[in-house]
Amino acid sequence: MFLKSLLGVVAAGGLMFAAGAANATVATYTTASAYNTFGGGGSIGISDPVDWGQFSTAQGNSTINNSTVRNGATMATSNGENVTATNAGSTPFTVYTNGATGGLAGTRWDGDFGNGTNVLYTSGTSITLSFNGAITGFGIDAQTSLAGAYGFTIQAYNASNQLIGTATSSGTSTGRASNSFNTAAFAGLTSTAGDISYVTITATGANTGSGFAIDTSLIYHFANNQTSGGGSQQTPEPGTLALLGAGLAALGAVRRRRQRA
Repeated sequence: MFLKSLLGVVAAGGLMFAAGAANATVATYTTASAYNTFGGGGSIGISDPVDWGQFSTAQGNSTINNSTVRNGATMATSNGENVTATNAGSTPFTVYTNGATGGLAGTRWDGDFGNGTNVLYTSGTSITLSFNGAITGFGIDAQTSLAGAYGFTIQAYNASNQLIGTATSSGTSTGRASNSFNTAAFAGLTSTAGDISYVTITATGANTGSGFAIDTSLIYHFANNQTSGGGSQQTPEPGTLALLGAGLAALGAVRRRRQRA
């Protein structure tokens, strides 16, 4: 009878642990302020912006504006992530500086991002960013090269290639004819499980024929997530650990008593 009760306690502790690990929340955002509120309390780890200027210099480029980054290139961030950029067309990326002072038309991005922001441009319709350690949040501004209305989606996947969630946004691009700073469309997605292993950003609509660009990628991740990209491990509550420990110790005592008998 005692053994049955003990097994029940251990089982209950296991259920509590499983329930704690399953309480993941996925949310989407269309403004940077709402997205960054997710990380404001620090409960989901640290902010780790991915600056495409840094990405360019990591590839050995002496200048950032109008520099080439090969398809499949990887950059180490300042806070412990490795980010790999690929596109469906297997063509190189170009890094531009938006509104670069003194730049010449055609060698900078005269568009809707923040003034001086470095952007990653692809001539294709999608960009995939993969992370060496799964992250809790991803958000960006995006803009098509052609002027007019456009949309874009962010699809987030876990290490098992399962779709976790999709964030969408839309805007009106000024193209590269005039500066309209800080008006590019924003989309973001978060998962409290810390299981986002890669994201695919896809431009949609009629004005995607000449490609699109994204600005500094705003990512969040747990401080201890640099393992295999499969997501951060859930840490059990102290009370749950104590309950499981006590149950296992008591099971051991019962087993020893029976062996002596």
